[in-house]
Amino acid sequence: MTARRLASWTTCLAALAAACIFAPAACRAPAPATPPRSTPRALAAPVRGVWVARFHYRTPEDVRTIIANCAALGCNTVYWQVRGEGTVCYPSPLEPWAREFDHRDPGFDPLALAAQAAHQHGLRLEAWVNVLPGWRGEQPPPHPQQLWNAHPEWFLRDAAGQRQRLGDHYLILNPCLPEARAHIVAVIADLAARYDIDGLHLDYVRYAWDTEPDAQRKYPRDPRTLAIYRQQTGKHPDDDPTAWKHWRANQLTRLVAEIRTALHRQRPGAVLTAAVMRDPRTAYDRFFQNGVTWLRTGLVDALVPMAYTTSPADFATDVSAYRSLSNGRRIIPGLGLYMHERPDPLHAQLDRCADWGGDFALFSYASLYPTQEDRNRAGGPAPKDQAARQTRRQVLNQFARPTPAR
Repeated sequence: MTARRLASWTTCLAALAAACIFAPAACRAPAPATPPRSTPRALAAPVRGVWVARFHYRTPEDVRTIIANCAALGCNTVYWQVRGEGTVCYPSPLEPWAREFDHRDPGFDPLALAAQAAHQHGLRLEAWVNVLPGWRGEQPPPHPQQLWNAHPEWFLRDAAGQRQRLGDHYLILNPCLPEARAHIVAVIADLAARYDIDGLHLDYVRYAWDTEPDAQRKYPRDPRTLAIYRQQTGKHPDDDPTAWKHWRANQLTRLVAEIRTALHRQRPGAVLTAAVMRDPRTAYDRFFQNGVTWLRTGLVDALVPMAYTTSPADFATDVSAYRSLSNGRRIIPGLGLYMHERPDPLHAQLDRCADWGGDFALFSYASLYPTQEDRNRAGGPAPKDQAARQTRRQVLNQFARPTPAR
């Protein structure tokens, strides 16, 4: 990625972001905000974050235990997953409950409880949202109002009108369609209006099509997307493949801009962060994810590169690639704890984080403590897993703990 090319993208997309206007989807009115609500807490200095996935909790006790363990470990930020595949882990007027809760109300509100518990422990909580995934699985969702069933036209389609095939991978919404973007933004607006969150953490803001050969050429080719492209550019995708690629990438940037506008309308001061692919060049070239521009133009407050590796050298290379392009804006290195069974590589990566200012995010909570996933597994966690978790906690406990965010 040359400096001239990045500057060109930045100038173009900054103008695009400034022009974006949030248009809410036609849907049921969101429920009113639930008082009391605190002022959102700014990014901690440094951030010691941990991702808590939707697979990790089922009960109120799970939620309380997870938050207490995060605090005991010295973390000050929790990325709490609330949306995974067009389904959510809180009562929503817009999308059904997640399969982890059997698509039914469990009788409590996990997000409200998590936010309350986090603040009681002095922690920040960012609601973690998978942005583009609309479903995952070999079978269609059983709920008639789930997006795969209710809005099949919102998914990526090829020139023959076929959606991505069902399978063990995410099936994503088409960000080139204003109505698909509007639905996503409406979900964000509702979430921000009703919950005492300190920020929003975006994941899967990319064309997640790496499981399908030739996906860049195939998707999206539905008539509506092609009509929008022709209206805006006067071209067909085959007229200029490079322009077609950049236009599709710009639709992701437009979506991030619309999300930021909605978030700040409903929750002024809330932080917006985004998990991004480990290498910025690969992120753009393969998945059209332009995280560097989002950061440099102020659409997000921080990027979290998922630099998951056991190699300290590769970790440093990946994070440094973002740092060198960030113009001094916030980069929070993401560590793949699940890969680390020995202490030395993990220690080395945390040392590098300390050299860069001390920010880091840990993927994930399940690599540190038992979770619902262990209960689902016959016989519970293997001794090897238990030993690895203990090793990781020991390494983390060796690092000085900053004062929790207040």
